[in-house]
Amino acid sequence: MEIRAYAIQQKGDAATPLVYHRAIGPHDVLVRLTHRSITRGDTQFIDDDWGDTRFPLVPSHEMVGYVEETGRAVAELTRGDRVGIGYQLGACFECSFCRQGVEQFCPDQTVVGVNAFGGLADRVVVDGRFAFPLPSALDSARTTPLMSSGLTVYSAISQARLPPDSRVAVLGIGGLGRLALRFLRAMEHRVSAFSRSPGKAALIRRLVADYIDGSDARALGAHRGAFDFILSTLNVTFDLDPYLRMLRPEGRFCFVATPLEPLSLRAGILYDYGRRGIYGSYVGSRSDAVRMLAFAAKHDVLPEVEVMPFSDPNDAIARVRGREMETALVLESLAVPSAV
Repeated sequence: MEIRAYAIQQKGDAATPLVYHRAIGPHDVLVRLTHRSITRGDTQFIDDDWGDTRFPLVPSHEMVGYVEETGRAVAELTRGDRVGIGYQLGACFECSFCRQGVEQFCPDQTVVGVNAFGGLADRVVVDGRFAFPLPSALDSARTTPLMSSGLTVYSAISQARLPPDSRVAVLGIGGLGRLALRFLRAMEHRVSAFSRSPGKAALIRRLVADYIDGSDARALGAHRGAFDFILSTLNVTFDLDPYLRMLRPEGRFCFVATPLEPLSLRAGILYDYGRRGIYGSYVGSRSDAVRMLAFAAKHDVLPEVEVMPFSDPNDAIARVRGREMETALVLESLAVPSAV
């Protein structure tokens, strides 16, 4: 199958046209894409910030489209199904992690940017078990960011096993942070958000959360011992200790993004009159994705998006690099899928 895409040939390059070919395996589906996002994570892959990007790179790890062809072993999907696809495109389905239903930990997983091409293309071939049928209530463009950003924060929050009406906070109000606020609010928790940018206070309040100035030491100190859960979406270095002090005795702090420089902490904060914990969360399982989409449809958890035509992806990449966006940026194909 011939696929027309845009690729980054070397670290930091602009996207240029690429044509490549993919066979459709027994468990695979060919999906004609209508929507794909460009995120901060895509620009980090382009710049090889994590050191594992495989070039040429076809970025975009959040996609929506329609099934055009299915492999002979695919039973759950048929031609014309509307599906969402995220960062993970495949797994071995034989290792202990896959057998436990946590395929995101599979040592032989297939993921965008590291060992697979992504959605900056007219089509994509993906293991059909990682193409998720979308509830009819979900708009395609607004659902696109759910497929990785939404899944990442939903899975992380679920792992905290929060009791009802918990006090929770989000650190960082980019694409991940905004979706985390929406999910936490829909779960009926009491939600706050930290930002060092006073200009984001109005945005945070529109998302029905309390704004806390992350640059004000007194404001941070006033919330000591206040939170059951804090979710960090920051990929920049920050002082971790003040946030750990804001946890209640059994509170938990979760990372869903990677600061590029090491962080330090005072270990005593974790056990000083408490049993506080730190964990990280990496995307989510297939079952997490199904639950996340059902929850989003039921509670109308959808991000605001800006839709641009899928014609010059370099403009979109430049805008995300410039951090101009207070909404997710989604590229829409002009052609109507033939399966519809």
